[in-house]
Amino acid sequence: MTYYTNILFSHKELLDEKFLQTDLGELYQSIPFDELAKQIPLPAYSISGKGRKPWFDVKGGIALQVLKSYLQTSDAMVIERVNTDWSMQLFCGISLKPSERILDLDLPSKWRGYIGKHLNIDTMQESLAHFWKPYMEETNIGMQDATCYESRIAYPTDIKLLWKSCEQVYQMLQEVRKKNGLRKSRSKFGKRKAEYIGFQKMRKKSKGKERTMRKKLLKFLLRLLTLLEQQPSALSLKKAGKLSTIIKVYEQQHHRAYGNPDEPIKDRIVSLSKPYIRPIIRGKEVKPVEFGAKVNKLQIDGISFIEHISFDAFNECTHYKEGIYLQRKLFGKCSHQSADAIYATNENRSYATGQGIYTNFVPKGRQKVHEMEQTKLLRKELDKERGTVLEGSFGNEKNHYHLQKINARNKHTEICWIFFGILTANASIIAQRIQSQKQQLARAA
Repeated sequence: MTYYTNILFSHKELLDEKFLQTDLGELYQSIPFDELAKQIPLPAYSISGKGRKPWFDVKGGIALQVLKSYLQTSDAMVIERVNTDWSMQLFCGISLKPSERILDLDLPSKWRGYIGKHLNIDTMQESLAHFWKPYMEETNIGMQDATCYESRIAYPTDIKLLWKSCEQVYQMLQEVRKKNGLRKSRSKFGKRKAEYIGFQKMRKKSKGKERTMRKKLLKFLLRLLTLLEQQPSALSLKKAGKLSTIIKVYEQQHHRAYGNPDEPIKDRIVSLSKPYIRPIIRGKEVKPVEFGAKVNKLQIDGISFIEHISFDAFNECTHYKEGIYLQRKLFGKCSHQSADAIYATNENRSYATGQGIYTNFVPKGRQKVHEMEQTKLLRKELDKERGTVLEGSFGNEKNHYHLQKINARNKHTEICWIFFGILTANASIIAQRIQSQKQQLARAA
């Protein structure tokens, strides 16, 4: 039997050259992996040298996050693709032997958790801006707007949240009683469950029925919490944190049921698994309320940067000045700034005028006739760019870079997920510009 040798895999130089000609190779050249990896501290096993050698270093961990956003797939599928695709292996800085296979399908998640804990968005964006600046034009023109990157949670209602709290406290109670050698608690869990299911099946839920159901669940939850408190066994750290969240939910819903129902609840919890999530009122006709991270984004020449990210609702107009500061910090100059009408406060208008920055804000008061046409054309162009390029980037990131629904487990990993989704969208644009420059140089030569 005759065996043939694949010349591509036997010559590393040829393999690297072929990789750089692929789509992934072009994307790889648009990201300063070495500079980004320097900003994440080495894991403990890399410093001590103890234990099994890991498959990926910090640079490879960052590459896994980019691949996940680029491929829009699950963590397990990313590893499966890496196992079978030589270009993805080179993208992550590894080269598997024919007999080797990565079996840990949670590696992207583990690296996301580690990178998320040490992620500094400001310093990361400085490195990216420095690397991308040669491929950007008109860096003196900036645009600002805010959007919400939603978390993947069930749409919350008060009744759902209370019942979920009752379920989890009931499970904790049974586990604790079992450890203490006691029989199951004779609570009315089955009866309350039947009532909850019956309520959820109602097509029309009147305010009176909802109020009655809320009070029943509050009474039942209080009883379960009291029974759990009477047990001597201690809970694990994770369950103790969950119990603390449930107690806070009880306090908020009790105030809503027996206090002023129309009074807004401060730091309202809408998810037991993600207690940091807050309702973000967006005022959209289709989706008036969103649940996730709100981001005030600065965009320069089609490249987006995070100016501010928070899971609490904030008024984006208060970050107009900070957006200009960020533009000057990254690129040195800001002469034009386009933003939505909500940013056009008197304070922001005065600041922009004082700094000599042209805006798309509709002017107040009378204007000189010879200035009216000129400023009108300028405002029209700035509005057009913001309305098409900036707002279009929101949909592009959500539909093509895995930011439609963030399926992360905690606050740090969710911010990490959003950051790398935006980074990958930017890198795809820069990759096209790099290839366009190379083609122009080749034609000129």
